[in-house]
Amino acid sequence: MSFFLIYYIVITCSKLKEMKLLIFLLFFKIFFNSEDNNFYSINKDLFSTNVFLGYVQKPTAKLIYKNGFLNIEGLNGNANVTIYTIIGNKVVFFSNIDLTKFKESISLQTETMYIARIEFSNTILTYKFFTR
Repeated sequence: MSFFLIYYIVITCSKLKEMKLLIFLLFFKIFFNSEDNNFYSINKDLFSTNVFLGYVQKPTAKLIYKNGFLNIEGLNGNANVTIYTIIGNKVVFFSNIDLTKFKESISLQTETMYIARIEFSNTILTYKFFTR
């Protein structure tokens, strides 16, 4: 009788270890999936800097606001550009604009943070920038 009890305990423990591993792997996949996860805050768009997990690096761009003009450098192609305040109010929207020569006059408050949402046909990029 004690043999079966010990055997049952050993089998149960080994199954429990497998379940712990399965739960850990599921948690790891859910937590580090940047497309569906609200907790993963490095890049909430379709890009990530973690090559180990199979994502590509987010394209780098420079957003420069100077003398009432916003310049976007480092991106090519046509996209919709929307500028938001840090609390989410839409300030301005540019539809299907060429980003290779983007320099638009925008009236923004100085010493303030804004968010730029750049929507290509297959990708959405978000950038934060400060006005000086």
